[in-house]
Amino acid sequence: MRTISFIALSFLMLSVRGQNLPDGPGKDVFAKVCSACHGLDLATDQKKTKAEWTDTVERMAGYGAEMTKEQKDQIVTYLAAHFGAAADAPKAEAKVDAKASANSELDAKMMPEGQGKAVILRECTTCHAPDHFVKYRHSNEEWQAIVTRMGQRVKSGISKEDLDVVEKYLAANFPKIEEVGKVNINKASAKDIADQLALTPAEASAVVQYRERHGTFGQWGELLVIYGVDGRKIEAAKDRMSF
Repeated sequence: MRTISFIALSFLMLSVRGQNLPDGPGKDVFAKVCSACHGLDLATDQKKTKAEWTDTVERMAGYGAEMTKEQKDQIVTYLAAHFGAAADAPKAEAKVDAKASANSELDAKMMPEGQGKAVILRECTTCHAPDHFVKYRHSNEEWQAIVTRMGQRVKSGISKEDLDVVEKYLAANFPKIEEVGKVNINKASAKDIADQLALTPAEASAVVQYRERHGTFGQWGELLVIYGVDGRKIEAAKDRMSF
């Protein structure tokens, strides 16, 4: 059930992202393929010629984005049509490139100094802007999973030592911050869950037991499938939960 909920959520998020894109051939393929690695705004905030988009899409394929040749062509055509830059306007493109370069340098300065920063700027900024890494907060376990997954996509052969350095850098500088007044459902004891979310001891124990058997929760709706827990109580307490 939890897997089904996650898949349903993924399709919902993909649908929402797609609704914000201009309509046209290739829209659905672009939304599906490119959102697997990064936010779609990473592409839609840019303006490039068709040749430049072709190079970008080819590079993304090289970094592990899964797509057929036909899908590549569809994505390039869509991006060039809706986020294209005129090939005969070198001055305008130079201004855009200069602005992007300045923004990239500024974003890089926002990242705290540390051994992992150099590795991120060297290996990760081909796909992600530097500010991408300062926007998110995760637990040590979550950063470990993210870095491992991204490491599998890097084709340059990044070493395990570099991945370990990046993981420690991100976990140290961008830790998950618990929200005051909320109960972390993935860490709280049964007593804390019962006391702070107005559940019975039996219901709170069922939540903890389910967590131990199936792993951590990602959203409050996943608690609705737990047998013996009143779903109305869960919905009433959803704003007091963190994950």
